[in-house]
Amino acid sequence: MIFDASWRYARRFMAAASAAPAGPLADFYAAGPVDLSRLSGPMAAIDLETDGLQAASDQILEIGYVAMPDWQIDLSTALRARIRPKSALRREAVAIHRITDDAIAFADDEAAVLARMLPHLAGRVLVAHFAQIEAAFLDAACQRIFGAPFVAPFICTFQLETRWFPAPRQNDHLRLGHLRTAYNLPSYTAHDGLIDAIACGELLLAQRAMKGAKGVKMGDMLRR
Repeated sequence: MIFDASWRYARRFMAAASAAPAGPLADFYAAGPVDLSRLSGPMAAIDLETDGLQAASDQILEIGYVAMPDWQIDLSTALRARIRPKSALRREAVAIHRITDDAIAFADDEAAVLARMLPHLAGRVLVAHFAQIEAAFLDAACQRIFGAPFVAPFICTFQLETRWFPAPRQNDHLRLGHLRTAYNLPSYTAHDGLIDAIACGELLLAQRAMKGAKGVKMGDMLRR
């Protein structure tokens, strides 16, 4: 229920806000919790490229971002931020995301990139495909750098697909690229943070149109 989703999110948000030390994370929380009872509001699609799937031990290498004000994609806000890792990249991960040691040798460190990106995330519903990855890595990074958690409302296009359009499908057919093909969206290069963020935002708009969900509140779309 929307009341339960809003209440749980607001409670976690306020608890995290009270734990955040002065600085970028506290400023993020100063924007206040998102009103999830609205039909539209500030949103942003994001994608993280990482060198593994374990948020506690693996590294964020790239953050892609594009704002989605009132169910539109504002390409003028598109951002790509790369993070200089603390250790050498694993060969098997480079084969997927194609971000090499040379490409990020002069990137900023994790703390500087987060400080720069948090203002863009503040006060927004965040959209991601398989959003538990983005939520877990951002939380682990904020815990590591600021000593407090990252709490934001997420819409997961992977989860939304299975909830709105249940059908027997292999997980591979729920990948971002496969789903975009199913919605007749153009094919983009995969595993690029910015391109995947834009691709995810477009997928959400297609899902919402297919569902006829213009009257659905943002809180009813949140990942569960």
